[in-house]
Amino acid sequence: MPKPVTPSITVLDISSFISEITKYASSSHDLKCYRGQQDASWPAVPSLMRPDLVGLERCEKRAIRDLMSVHPNEFNEDRTMFDRLVRMQHFGLPTRLMDVSVNPLIALYFATEESSDHEALDGCVVALSVPSEREKYYDSDSVACIANLANMTADEKDAIIALRGSRELGTPSRDERTRVNEDPTIQRLHQFIKEEKPHFLPIINPIDLFKPYYVHPKMSNRRILAQSGGFIISGLTPPVPIKFAKRIETTLYVVPANKKQGIRESLKLLGINESTVYPELDRAAKRIKNTYAYN
Repeated sequence: MPKPVTPSITVLDISSFISEITKYASSSHDLKCYRGQQDASWPAVPSLMRPDLVGLERCEKRAIRDLMSVHPNEFNEDRTMFDRLVRMQHFGLPTRLMDVSVNPLIALYFATEESSDHEALDGCVVALSVPSEREKYYDSDSVACIANLANMTADEKDAIIALRGSRELGTPSRDERTRVNEDPTIQRLHQFIKEEKPHFLPIINPIDLFKPYYVHPKMSNRRILAQSGGFIISGLTPPVPIKFAKRIETTLYVVPANKKQGIRESLKLLGINESTVYPELDRAAKRIKNTYAYN
């Protein structure tokens, strides 16, 4: 994911946020989605790719296998690796998915969360402008290619990156693409994809394995529905940054630490609270307990 770019806009109250985000949302025809973070200093990347979890990224395949082996029945209804990643994300395993919402007020709710140790931290809403070329659905071939990188070992992913050599990454020629798809490591990736998409044509454009995409998920998960959720799925990390012609551009809306509580109270008046954002029974019970226990 690209880093947030200027302008960086400070949010003082909910009315100014709505005003600013309305102008942003109407600025182009690109899809707009949003991510709320309680700490504005955090990078806007999938949790698997956080700098402090580098060891987990190297062990992505084993982590996924470990979780599926312990709870196999939880994944019985998942037909694709993307479906499995969504479920794992839901239960807290870091994946190559980054949660976003098409509702900026949902993102603002997360941006106004306090840190677990109550440290005064500025939050932020990361707004992402997604060109149509980077917008996919859950059953897209491009999504299947990137999701199934999770089935590859760290050495295999390194081998895919090395296939491009030391040259600057760009659009490969037809001969280069053929050569890449004849490589045993890429053919192994083909096998994983064909397990879920038997008619998949094994002609992967290697540059596509480095692109992030916005994915429209199946609205079969209560939390995704409640949060108007979607995902940014990220592929391989290139040895040097790639300047794609069509990029997901970001803008940062900073929520000062001393404004969080007031904005959170305003969100509650608009019906955005813990039990609506997290519709699970345990969350609703917690909110009701807190409503009456301390009156």
